[in-house]
Amino acid sequence: MWCCITCKQRRIAMTKWEKFKHSLYLFRCDFLDGTRNLRRKIWNKRIKLWWHKLFIRKDEFHLSLNMDAEAMMVMNKEELKRYFDDLRRRRRIAHNRDLAKENSE
Repeated sequence: MWCCITCKQRRIAMTKWEKFKHSLYLFRCDFLDGTRNLRRKIWNKRIKLWWHKLFIRKDEFHLSLNMDAEAMMVMNKEELKRYFDDLRRRRRIAHNRDLAKENSE
């Protein structure tokens, strides 16, 4: 596994210790990326989206009606379609509530 061409060329002249440090760095990067994805799957995709669906806000500019890019990174196409449909529905309801609030005032 090479980061880039220059890394491959440098790897030939590396000592055993440098090779070990380099492989440890690559393992660390993969590990951190895996934990980030795990956090996205558990927190952003499940808990946070569930919390936002509990009730629809009256303000159409509430933070819960923004797209969550981190959650979208770990969704498949079917989940993305359901997420967009639900987000569109919640935004429409919040917009209608906001209009009703303005008309009543």
